[in-house]
Amino acid sequence: MTSPHLWETTPDRNRWRPLAAELRRRIRSGEYAPGDRLPSNAALRARYSVSGQTVQHAMNSLRSEGLVETRPGLGWFARKPPDVVRLPRRPEPGRALTHDAWLSCGAEEDGWLRNVITVLRFDVASARIAAELRIEPGDEILVRERTMSEDGEVVALASSYFARSLTRGTVIETADTGPGGVFACLFRLGHDVIRHVERVTAGIARDDEARRFRRPAPPIVCRVVRVTSGRTSVLGVIHIVVLAERFELCYELPVVAR
Repeated sequence: MTSPHLWETTPDRNRWRPLAAELRRRIRSGEYAPGDRLPSNAALRARYSVSGQTVQHAMNSLRSEGLVETRPGLGWFARKPPDVVRLPRRPEPGRALTHDAWLSCGAEEDGWLRNVITVLRFDVASARIAAELRIEPGDEILVRERTMSEDGEVVALASSYFARSLTRGTVIETADTGPGGVFACLFRLGHDVIRHVERVTAGIARDDEARRFRRPAPPIVCRVVRVTSGRTSVLGVIHIVVLAERFELCYELPVVAR
């Protein structure tokens, strides 16, 4: 049981945090096994002297972590923690890439998730995307938006951005670009791909992302921004957003002999 002192010293607006921590501990310890029904809203309010809104905040937090699920008319139930999906990255700047190497390089549709819906659209570059692509704001770009699912659950979102001066009239402007995704396609089209730079951050999903993830409360996500460059220009940018509870980022880095 959570220490009464903790509850007494926690501001009312934050009391959902120790409640969520207590239920999280019980689920992870196995006290509430997968499929077990959790105490009702009324029972939790009475046990911890909190409001119904506090209970709801705590349950929404646990649901965003994949630890509980709701069954209409029945209540809250402990959920088996979902399997973690490895998101492989193999940045090896300067190495001559073969087609096989691309398949394990974290390129778009490289096999780490199979159920992918791709939507293509043409747009003009915002100031941020223009800076990343090193083009002028307002220049025409191709955007490839992907929604990735596993076991019926949306677990990752990705948006790839390319200058149309690079993609116009190529297979990149079709839904199916062939094995290895877009960057493997660039390689096959004769572009030198020599560098990947990735930035990884974590935070709370934006409201529009939460809707795409089909989550009532914004979940915790990891963000990967990858900028891929050739010898003289940026070839493309990918923004990936994944559910933090479902992924681990796995990096393989080369060791340079001295």
